[in-house]
Amino acid sequence: MKIGLNSKNTILCLASGLLSVCAFPKFNLFFLMWIAFVPLVFVIMRTNAISSFLCGFLSGFVFNAIGLYWLVPMLHFNTGSYTQSIIASCSLWIYLALYWGIWSFSLQKYISFQKKNKLSNFFVVIFGACLWVLLEYIKTYFFTGFPWMLIGYSQFEFTEIIQIAEFTGVYGVSFLILFCNICFYFFIEGKNKKRYLYLVLTFIILFTLFGTYKIYKFRLLGDKEYSVSILQPNIDQYKKWDEDYRQEILSNLKKTALEVSEFKADLVLWSETVLPGIVPEDDNLYSFAKELAVSAGGFNIFGSFYNEDNERIFNVALGFKGADSYNPVHKKNHLVPFGEFIPFRKFLARFFGILNKMGDVDKGSDANVFNSGELFIGATICSENFFPDIARRFVLNGAKTLTNHTNDAWFFDTAAPYQHFMMNVFRAVENRKFVLVSANTGISGIIESSGIIIDKTEVSKKELLNGTFFQNDFKTFYTKFGDVFVNICSLVLLVLLVFLRFKRRLIN
Repeated sequence: MKIGLNSKNTILCLASGLLSVCAFPKFNLFFLMWIAFVPLVFVIMRTNAISSFLCGFLSGFVFNAIGLYWLVPMLHFNTGSYTQSIIASCSLWIYLALYWGIWSFSLQKYISFQKKNKLSNFFVVIFGACLWVLLEYIKTYFFTGFPWMLIGYSQFEFTEIIQIAEFTGVYGVSFLILFCNICFYFFIEGKNKKRYLYLVLTFIILFTLFGTYKIYKFRLLGDKEYSVSILQPNIDQYKKWDEDYRQEILSNLKKTALEVSEFKADLVLWSETVLPGIVPEDDNLYSFAKELAVSAGGFNIFGSFYNEDNERIFNVALGFKGADSYNPVHKKNHLVPFGEFIPFRKFLARFFGILNKMGDVDKGSDANVFNSGELFIGATICSENFFPDIARRFVLNGAKTLTNHTNDAWFFDTAAPYQHFMMNVFRAVENRKFVLVSANTGISGIIESSGIIIDKTEVSKKELLNGTFFQNDFKTFYTKFGDVFVNICSLVLLVLLVFLRFKRRLIN
């Protein structure tokens, strides 16, 4: 057995990291993800556990450093220091790479046990896929959670295959990708090679046929067609909180509202914190929002900062029907570290600021649904669309359509807005709801309940996107029961480990 990170192993690990990241925007070579882990598995099969960890860590670091390169310019905008930006970015890349290392280490350990006990390679396939799902789930919710670039998200354009998310969430797609990758390895290197190839082809064909049927069934689910106007104001990040640009921003919003009125939309969506200030504390701004709603017509949902009891400040979605403000206000449940609050403030505040002039924002906990009497909207704000559980809570509370209001201006024209937008595709499939996205600088868009993107905007461009959507009150398996699939994967892992332990005792 070859041990260590020799040149061959290093090249293979780099190949896995590069192939994986090329499956994501802006490359969008999603088909590469189905073979991306084969080089890494090849190394794991031929090294010890420690070397496997290092190999997996290297693959993961390459994947995250290239995929999340935009962290550096984003943090530099905040700190003004490339040194701080690079240190912070590298820290996150290292943390995320640890998941790859842990997966590789654990898989190698299991392979060693499997070989000693002469078990079928199929156990390795199942173990590897289930373990990856569990690690992705932990990464989604551990600490503040950072589920960016879960490998299942890479398939957002492979609409047929992602239909399983109605039952499994994005984690089911990740499972299928890892399952096929390890099978491809055994097709190349193992015994009974054709069996693994046939298994992969059977899975892909069956799930594609299943997905084709689901797309046909859910594309336009709903009794009535509604019209929507989605505003992308394209306000530069450096202007957004500068008082000198306030009147310019308000003037542009007013002009846009007049443009919207010509379409006579049932629903008008404005981006996250599109109102430059705090409502209702700022009476003039609050009155201005009502005037915008009257000018635009229809039911309007604005993003804004919101002051409650003159003490706490929230990032909210606020609804207006004509000049009447509408409650409930949805207060953002998930806050962005360094964007809306500073974690470990005592130690980190001296190094990092906050990307808005309001300072620390308070965290909400509601899943309030906007009900205009005809429209039932669950409005996620920015990073809330990372988390499947937040979207499904809205649907369980009566939402028949989902929206996402975000300000991706701090990402500039990098891969980040594209990576952010693709998560909405999965929220649509998981809950079988149209998802309507309004982003300050893009990407805004309309996504069917089948996951098909009907229309979307360009990045860093002021646009008004008009279209139509359907509402429905259908509740999917995933909406009702959540991440049962992750629990099943965890149980399978436990059974595999117990079985192996039991078998070793019998042999000894």
